[in-house]
Amino acid sequence: MSSSRRNPAHLLAILAGLSVPSLCVFSAWALTGSPVRTMLAILVAALVNTPSPVGGGMLVQGVLRVRGGPWEWTFDADRSRAEALLGYFLLSAFTSGGFFFAAPLVAALLRWLGPFRPGLDELLVLGVTVLLVAVSAWLHRAEVSLSSLRRGLERDGQRMAPEALAGVVEVLSGMSRASGAMGHVGGIGARTVGLHEQLDAEELLRAAAERGIPGAAGLHARCLTHLLSRAEPGGGFSVYPSGLPRVEHTVRALEALRGHLDAVSLAAHRAALQACRHADGRFGRSTTAPASDEATAWVTRLGN
Repeated sequence: MSSSRRNPAHLLAILAGLSVPSLCVFSAWALTGSPVRTMLAILVAALVNTPSPVGGGMLVQGVLRVRGGPWEWTFDADRSRAEALLGYFLLSAFTSGGFFFAAPLVAALLRWLGPFRPGLDELLVLGVTVLLVAVSAWLHRAEVSLSSLRRGLERDGQRMAPEALAGVVEVLSGMSRASGAMGHVGGIGARTVGLHEQLDAEELLRAAAERGIPGAAGLHARCLTHLLSRAEPGGGFSVYPSGLPRVEHTVRALEALRGHLDAVSLAAHRAALQACRHADGRFGRSTTAPASDEATAWVTRLGN
C-alpha cells in the first residue's frame, strides 16, 4: 500500500483503534497493582489486538459497515475525522471480541492465584494467549478469496481450464443472494456485501459466461442487476451504501456495466470521478483523499 493513500485522519483513526488494547492495560493495572502482572497482561492484549486496528476494510478503503438490529450504518474515514476515529475504534473493539477483556481477566486470575511466581505466571499467560489465538483462528476460518480467484483468472487468462471455471461458478452460486449480491459479507454484523466482492464476482462470471460455462450467464446477469442498484444517488460507486464514491470501484463498475447505463447515469458517474480530480490533474481515491498515482491510473484506464 502506498503512503499516499493515508491522510492525517487515518493516522488518528489508527490511534483510536489502538486505544482498545490500551483500555485492557489500564484495566489490568487497576486489578493487580503489580507492574509485572500488568506487563504480562499487556502481552496478552498486544498479541490478540495487534491486527485489529490496522486490518480490514478500514485500512484498505477507509470504510466500515456496522449493523445494529435492523439498521446498518457506513462509517467513511474520508468523509470526516469523527467517522474515521469511530470506525477504527469499532473495528478494533469488535474484531477483538471477547479478547477486549482478555488482559484484565488474566490479571485477575493471577491476582487470585496469589503472589507473583516466576515461571508459573509466565506459563499461565502464554497458555491463555495460545488458547485465545487458537479459538480465534477456529472461529474466523479462512473463506474463499474472490480476489485471489480473480488474480488467477488474470494470470491464466483463456488458458484456465473449463473445469476450474465451472468450480468458480459453483462457488459463486453458493454465495448468491436473492438480491443478486455475491461475495462475502463485510463489516461488523452487516448483511451487505462489499462492492469489491461484487466486482470480483462480476469479472469471474463474465469470463465464465464468455467461455460458455453452464449457469454462468444467468448468474452474471443477476450480478449486473445488483451492481446497478449499488450506484450512489449522486453518481459513483462506494464500498458500502452511503459512503463516498471511490475511484477504483467506480471505474471497475463502469467497465462492467458498459452498454447497461443510460446517458444521464453515465454522465453522473463520470462527474463523480471528476470530483476526485486535483488541481495538478491527478486524482485521489475519493473527493477528500490526496492525489495518488494509483487512483490516477484507474481513471486513465477508463479512457473516454
